[in-house]
Amino acid sequence: MRQFAVRAERGVVGFSPVRALINTGVTAEWPRRARVGLKLVAPDDPACATYEEEREESRAEPVRARGPNRPSYREWVVRSLQEVGQAWLDQVGPCHVDVLDADLLDDGSRLFFATLAALSDERVTIRCPVGPATGPADPVPGVASARELRIEHLAASVGGLTGEESGFLHREAIGYLRSGDGWTAERILRAVLRHRPTPAAWRGLRAACAMLGRPLDIGRRPLRLRPPGGAGAAGRGPLRLHAGWERLERWSETAGQIDRNAVHKALFAIADRTVFRSYETYDDPARPLDFFVQVKAGLVLKIRIRDLDAFEIAHVGSVEASPEIDLGTGQAA
Repeated sequence: MRQFAVRAERGVVGFSPVRALINTGVTAEWPRRARVGLKLVAPDDPACATYEEEREESRAEPVRARGPNRPSYREWVVRSLQEVGQAWLDQVGPCHVDVLDADLLDDGSRLFFATLAALSDERVTIRCPVGPATGPADPVPGVASARELRIEHLAASVGGLTGEESGFLHREAIGYLRSGDGWTAERILRAVLRHRPTPAAWRGLRAACAMLGRPLDIGRRPLRLRPPGGAGAAGRGPLRLHAGWERLERWSETAGQIDRNAVHKALFAIADRTVFRSYETYDDPARPLDFFVQVKAGLVLKIRIRDLDAFEIAHVGSVEASPEIDLGTGQAA
Protein backbone atom coordinates (compact mmCIF):
# COMPACT_ATOMS: atom_id res chain seq x y z
CA MET A 1 0.00 0.00 0.00
CA ARG A 2 1.39 3.40 -0.96
CA GLN A 3 1.89 6.01 1.77
CA PHE A 4 1.69 9.77 1.44
CA ALA A 5 2.24 12.60 3.90
CA VAL A 6 1.06 16.14 3.20
CA ARG A 7 1.45 19.16 5.43
CA ALA A 8 -1.25 21.73 6.10
CA GLU A 9 -0.14 25.32 6.33
CA ARG A 10 -1.65 28.62 7.29
CA GLY A 11 -2.30 30.80 4.26
CA VAL A 12 -4.82 32.68 2.19
CA VAL A 13 -4.99 30.42 -0.86
CA GLY A 14 -6.72 27.20 0.09
CA PHE A 15 -6.36 23.53 -0.84
CA SER A 16 -2.53 23.56 -0.67
CA PRO A 17 -2.23 20.07 0.94
CA VAL A 18 -4.86 18.77 -1.49
CA ARG A 19 -2.90 20.11 -4.47
CA ALA A 20 0.28 18.52 -3.10
CA LEU A 21 -1.50 15.17 -2.81
CA ILE A 22 -3.18 15.09 -6.22
CA ASN A 23 0.06 16.25 -7.83
CA THR A 24 1.33 12.70 -7.21
CA GLY A 25 -1.12 11.60 -9.91
CA VAL A 26 -1.36 12.60 -13.57
CA THR A 27 -4.26 15.02 -13.76
CA ALA A 28 -4.04 15.30 -17.55
CA GLU A 29 -5.26 11.70 -17.78
CA TRP A 30 -8.30 12.22 -15.55
CA PRO A 31 -11.83 11.90 -16.98
CA ARG A 32 -13.67 15.07 -17.91
CA ARG A 33 -15.80 15.27 -14.76
CA ALA A 34 -12.71 15.14 -12.56
CA ARG A 35 -10.99 17.84 -14.60
CA VAL A 36 -14.08 20.01 -14.24
CA GLY A 37 -13.86 19.56 -10.46
CA LEU A 38 -10.11 20.19 -10.59
CA LYS A 39 -10.73 23.87 -11.24
CA LEU A 40 -12.13 24.15 -7.70
CA VAL A 41 -8.97 22.91 -5.96
CA ALA A 42 -6.19 23.65 -8.49
CA PRO A 43 -7.22 26.41 -10.91
CA ASP A 44 -3.63 26.81 -12.15
CA ASP A 45 -3.39 23.18 -13.25
CA PRO A 46 -3.27 23.11 -17.08
CA ALA A 47 -5.34 19.91 -17.00
CA CYS A 48 -8.44 21.81 -15.80
CA ALA A 49 -11.37 21.30 -18.14
CA THR A 50 -11.83 23.85 -20.90
CA TYR A 51 -14.84 26.12 -21.04
CA GLU A 52 -16.38 23.91 -23.74
CA GLU A 53 -15.94 20.78 -21.62
CA GLU A 54 -17.54 22.50 -18.64
CA ARG A 55 -20.53 23.49 -20.76
CA GLU A 56 -20.81 19.93 -22.06
CA GLU A 57 -20.67 18.60 -18.50
CA SER A 58 -23.34 21.06 -17.42
CA ARG A 59 -25.64 19.95 -20.25
CA ALA A 60 -25.04 16.31 -19.34
CA GLU A 61 -26.36 16.84 -15.80
CA PRO A 62 -29.92 18.18 -15.76
CA VAL A 63 -29.78 18.38 -11.97
CA ARG A 64 -27.45 21.37 -12.32
CA ALA A 65 -29.95 23.31 -14.38
CA ARG A 66 -31.59 26.30 -12.78
CA GLY A 67 -34.69 25.48 -10.87
CA PRO A 68 -35.89 23.83 -7.66
CA ASN A 69 -33.70 20.76 -8.28
CA ARG A 70 -30.50 22.76 -8.54
CA PRO A 71 -28.05 21.36 -5.94
CA SER A 72 -26.91 23.52 -3.05
CA TYR A 73 -23.42 24.99 -3.03
CA ARG A 74 -22.19 22.39 -0.56
CA GLU A 75 -23.67 19.54 -2.61
CA TRP A 76 -21.92 20.85 -5.71
CA VAL A 77 -18.60 21.22 -3.85
CA VAL A 78 -18.81 17.72 -2.36
CA ARG A 79 -19.63 16.23 -5.76
CA SER A 80 -16.66 18.06 -7.30
CA LEU A 81 -14.34 16.84 -4.54
CA GLN A 82 -15.65 13.30 -4.98
CA GLU A 83 -14.79 13.39 -8.68
CA VAL A 84 -11.28 14.69 -7.95
CA GLY A 85 -10.69 12.18 -5.15
CA GLN A 86 -12.02 9.27 -7.19
CA ALA A 87 -9.82 10.09 -10.18
CA TRP A 88 -6.74 10.37 -7.96
CA LEU A 89 -7.52 7.08 -6.17
CA ASP A 90 -8.04 5.29 -9.49
CA GLN A 91 -4.48 6.25 -10.42
CA VAL A 92 -2.57 5.66 -7.18
CA GLY A 93 -4.52 2.68 -5.86
CA PRO A 94 -4.79 1.67 -2.16
CA CYS A 95 -2.99 4.18 0.01
CA HIS A 96 -2.49 5.65 3.45
CA VAL A 97 -2.49 9.47 3.81
CA ASP A 98 -1.09 11.35 6.81
CA VAL A 99 -2.17 15.00 7.14
CA LEU A 100 0.48 16.81 9.20
CA ASP A 101 -0.38 19.94 11.21
CA ALA A 102 -4.04 19.15 10.55
CA ASP A 103 -5.14 21.93 12.90
CA LEU A 104 -4.00 24.36 10.17
CA LEU A 105 -6.23 22.84 7.48
CA ASP A 106 -8.38 25.34 5.63
CA ASP A 107 -12.11 24.61 5.38
CA GLY A 108 -11.96 23.36 1.81
CA SER A 109 -9.06 20.97 2.45
CA ARG A 110 -10.78 19.62 5.55
CA LEU A 111 -13.88 18.89 3.50
CA PHE A 112 -11.78 17.22 0.79
CA PHE A 113 -10.09 14.81 3.20
CA ALA A 114 -13.40 14.01 4.88
CA THR A 115 -14.90 13.35 1.43
CA LEU A 116 -11.90 11.23 0.41
CA ALA A 117 -12.13 9.17 3.61
CA ALA A 118 -15.81 8.49 2.97
CA LEU A 119 -15.29 7.74 -0.70
CA SER A 120 -13.84 4.25 -0.35
CA ASP A 121 -14.21 1.63 2.36
CA GLU A 122 -11.16 -0.30 1.25
CA ARG A 123 -8.65 1.78 -0.69
CA VAL A 124 -7.75 4.76 1.48
CA THR A 125 -7.06 5.56 5.11
CA ILE A 126 -6.75 9.17 6.29
CA ARG A 127 -4.89 10.05 9.48
CA CYS A 128 -4.17 13.34 11.19
CA PRO A 129 -1.35 12.29 13.55
CA VAL A 130 -0.35 14.31 16.57
CA GLY A 131 3.19 12.90 16.53
CA PRO A 132 5.51 11.86 13.68
CA ALA A 133 3.89 10.72 10.45
CA THR A 134 3.75 7.04 9.52
CA GLY A 135 4.17 7.94 5.86
CA PRO A 136 7.35 9.12 4.09
CA ALA A 137 10.01 10.89 6.16
CA ASP A 138 9.45 14.06 4.14
CA PRO A 139 5.95 15.23 3.21
CA VAL A 140 4.94 15.47 -0.42
CA PRO A 141 6.26 18.90 -1.52
CA GLY A 142 3.68 21.64 -1.86
CA VAL A 143 2.62 23.15 -5.15
CA ALA A 144 2.31 26.92 -5.48
CA SER A 145 2.34 29.09 -8.59
CA ALA A 146 3.93 32.53 -8.85
CA ARG A 147 0.41 33.97 -8.88
CA GLU A 148 -0.46 32.26 -5.60
CA LEU A 149 2.81 33.33 -3.99
CA ARG A 150 2.04 36.94 -4.91
CA ILE A 151 -1.45 36.64 -3.40
CA GLU A 152 0.03 35.31 -0.16
CA HIS A 153 2.64 38.09 -0.04
CA LEU A 154 0.17 40.92 -0.65
CA ALA A 155 -2.52 39.51 1.64
CA ALA A 156 -0.01 39.27 4.51
CA SER A 157 1.31 42.79 3.93
CA VAL A 158 1.04 45.06 6.96
CA GLY A 159 1.87 48.15 4.93
CA GLY A 160 -0.35 49.90 2.43
CA LEU A 161 -1.19 48.40 -0.95
CA THR A 162 -1.05 50.34 -4.19
CA GLY A 163 -4.12 50.62 -6.35
CA GLU A 164 -2.67 48.04 -8.73
CA GLU A 165 -1.95 45.60 -5.88
CA SER A 166 -5.38 45.86 -4.30
CA GLY A 167 -6.94 45.61 -7.76
CA PHE A 168 -4.95 42.43 -8.40
CA LEU A 169 -6.16 40.89 -5.14
CA HIS A 170 -9.76 41.87 -5.87
CA ARG A 171 -9.64 40.31 -9.35
CA GLU A 172 -8.14 37.11 -7.97
CA ALA A 173 -10.82 36.92 -5.28
CA ILE A 174 -13.57 37.23 -7.87
CA GLY A 175 -11.86 34.52 -9.91
CA TYR A 176 -11.93 32.15 -6.94
CA LEU A 177 -15.53 33.10 -6.29
CA ARG A 178 -16.48 32.18 -9.86
CA SER A 179 -14.58 28.88 -9.68
CA GLY A 180 -16.59 27.94 -6.58
CA ASP A 181 -13.87 28.42 -3.95
CA GLY A 182 -15.74 30.77 -1.65
CA TRP A 183 -13.34 30.12 1.22
CA THR A 184 -10.29 31.51 -0.59
CA ALA A 185 -12.34 34.36 -2.05
CA GLU A 186 -13.48 35.37 1.43
CA ARG A 187 -9.95 35.39 2.86
CA ILE A 188 -8.56 37.46 -0.02
CA LEU A 189 -11.43 39.95 0.15
CA ARG A 190 -10.92 40.45 3.87
CA ALA A 191 -7.27 41.25 3.13
CA VAL A 192 -8.38 43.77 0.49
CA LEU A 193 -10.83 45.39 2.90
CA ARG A 194 -8.09 45.97 5.47
CA HIS A 195 -6.42 48.32 2.98
CA ARG A 196 -9.19 49.54 0.67
CA PRO A 197 -12.77 49.09 1.95
CA THR A 198 -14.39 49.78 -1.41
CA PRO A 199 -18.05 49.02 -2.21
CA ALA A 200 -16.95 46.45 -4.81
CA ALA A 201 -14.90 44.56 -2.22
CA TRP A 202 -17.81 44.59 0.24
CA ARG A 203 -20.14 43.26 -2.47
CA GLY A 204 -17.70 40.46 -3.23
CA LEU A 205 -17.37 39.59 0.45
CA ARG A 206 -21.14 39.58 0.85
CA ALA A 207 -21.42 37.17 -2.09
CA ALA A 208 -18.71 34.89 -0.66
CA CYS A 209 -20.34 34.81 2.78
CA ALA A 210 -23.74 34.12 1.24
CA MET A 211 -22.23 31.25 -0.77
CA LEU A 212 -20.71 29.75 2.38
CA GLY A 213 -23.80 30.36 4.50
CA ARG A 214 -21.92 32.63 6.89
CA PRO A 215 -22.88 35.97 8.41
CA LEU A 216 -21.07 38.89 6.83
CA ASP A 217 -19.25 39.74 10.05
CA ILE A 218 -17.73 36.28 10.54
CA GLY A 219 -14.10 36.61 11.54
CA ARG A 220 -14.85 39.62 13.71
CA ARG A 221 -16.52 37.53 16.41
CA PRO A 222 -15.91 33.93 17.50
CA LEU A 223 -17.58 31.07 15.70
CA ARG A 224 -20.11 29.44 18.00
CA LEU A 225 -19.94 25.78 18.89
CA ARG A 226 -22.74 24.51 21.09
CA PRO A 227 -20.67 23.18 23.99
CA PRO A 228 -21.85 20.31 26.20
CA GLY A 229 -23.86 21.29 29.23
CA GLY A 230 -24.82 24.62 27.68
CA ALA A 231 -21.51 26.29 28.56
CA GLY A 232 -20.32 29.46 26.88
CA ALA A 233 -18.84 30.10 23.45
CA ALA A 234 -16.04 28.06 22.03
CA GLY A 235 -12.94 29.54 20.45
CA ARG A 236 -12.19 30.87 17.04
CA GLY A 237 -11.23 28.66 14.09
CA PRO A 238 -10.88 24.87 14.04
CA LEU A 239 -10.54 22.81 17.20
CA ARG A 240 -7.15 21.14 17.63
CA LEU A 241 -6.79 17.52 18.73
CA HIS A 242 -4.81 17.86 21.98
CA ALA A 243 -4.66 14.29 23.27
CA GLY A 244 -6.15 10.83 22.97
CA TRP A 245 -4.76 9.74 19.62
CA GLU A 246 -3.20 6.68 21.27
CA ARG A 247 -6.70 5.50 22.19
CA LEU A 248 -7.71 5.79 18.55
CA GLU A 249 -4.57 3.93 17.51
CA ARG A 250 -5.29 1.01 19.85
CA TRP A 251 -8.91 0.81 18.71
CA SER A 252 -7.89 1.03 15.03
CA GLU A 253 -5.71 -2.06 15.31
CA THR A 254 -8.79 -4.31 15.43
CA ALA A 255 -11.46 -2.08 13.87
CA GLY A 256 -12.71 -2.51 10.31
CA GLN A 257 -11.96 -0.01 7.56
CA ILE A 258 -15.57 1.20 7.38
CA ASP A 259 -15.60 2.00 11.10
CA ARG A 260 -12.19 3.69 10.93
CA ASN A 261 -13.29 5.94 8.08
CA ALA A 262 -16.51 6.79 9.93
CA VAL A 263 -14.57 7.82 13.05
CA HIS A 264 -12.12 9.93 11.02
CA LYS A 265 -15.05 11.69 9.38
CA ALA A 266 -16.59 12.43 12.79
CA LEU A 267 -13.27 13.81 14.04
CA PHE A 268 -13.16 16.23 11.10
CA ALA A 269 -16.68 17.37 12.05
CA ILE A 270 -15.52 17.94 15.64
CA ALA A 271 -12.48 19.89 14.45
CA ASP A 272 -14.53 22.21 12.22
CA ARG A 273 -17.27 22.62 14.87
CA THR A 274 -20.09 21.13 12.79
CA VAL A 275 -20.47 17.92 14.81
CA PHE A 276 -23.66 19.07 16.57
CA ARG A 277 -25.34 19.71 13.22
CA SER A 278 -24.13 16.47 11.62
CA TYR A 279 -24.33 13.85 14.38
CA GLU A 280 -26.47 12.74 17.30
CA THR A 281 -24.66 13.80 20.47
CA TYR A 282 -25.25 13.22 24.19
CA ASP A 283 -23.97 15.26 27.11
CA ASP A 284 -22.32 13.63 30.12
CA PRO A 285 -24.13 15.07 33.18
CA ALA A 286 -21.20 14.18 35.45
CA ARG A 287 -18.65 15.99 33.26
CA PRO A 288 -19.94 19.25 31.73
CA LEU A 289 -17.08 19.45 29.20
CA ASP A 290 -17.53 15.88 27.91
CA PHE A 291 -19.97 14.66 25.28
CA PHE A 292 -20.61 11.54 23.23
CA VAL A 293 -20.87 11.40 19.45
CA GLN A 294 -22.86 8.55 17.93
CA VAL A 295 -20.67 7.86 14.91
CA LYS A 296 -22.92 5.07 13.64
CA ALA A 297 -25.08 2.36 15.13
CA GLY A 298 -23.17 0.81 18.01
CA LEU A 299 -20.09 3.04 17.62
CA VAL A 300 -19.40 6.09 19.77
CA LEU A 301 -16.73 8.69 20.42
CA LYS A 302 -16.38 10.41 23.76
CA ILE A 303 -14.88 13.88 23.41
CA ARG A 304 -13.52 16.15 26.12
CA ILE A 305 -13.21 19.88 25.45
CA ARG A 306 -9.83 20.92 26.90
CA ASP A 307 -10.05 24.66 26.29
CA LEU A 308 -11.50 27.07 23.75
CA ASP A 309 -9.43 25.65 20.89
CA ALA A 310 -8.57 22.03 21.76
CA PHE A 311 -10.24 18.69 22.39
CA GLU A 312 -9.28 15.19 23.53
CA ILE A 313 -10.49 11.74 22.51
CA ALA A 314 -11.64 10.24 25.82
CA HIS A 315 -13.11 7.04 24.35
CA VAL A 316 -13.66 5.39 20.98
CA GLY A 317 -15.36 2.06 20.42
CA SER A 318 -18.58 0.17 20.75
CA VAL A 319 -21.47 1.29 22.90
CA GLU A 320 -21.06 -1.88 24.95
CA ALA A 321 -17.44 -0.94 25.78
CA SER A 322 -18.50 2.44 27.16
CA PRO A 323 -19.92 2.03 30.70
CA GLU A 324 -21.05 5.66 30.72
CA ILE A 325 -23.66 5.01 27.99
CA ASP A 326 -27.08 3.67 28.99
CA LEU A 327 -27.65 0.73 26.62
CA GLY A 328 -31.40 1.11 26.98
CA THR A 329 -31.54 4.66 25.70
CA GLY A 330 -28.15 5.04 23.99
CA GLN A 331 -27.69 8.22 26.03
CA ALA A 332 -25.17 9.17 28.67
CA ALA A 333 -25.88 7.44 31.96
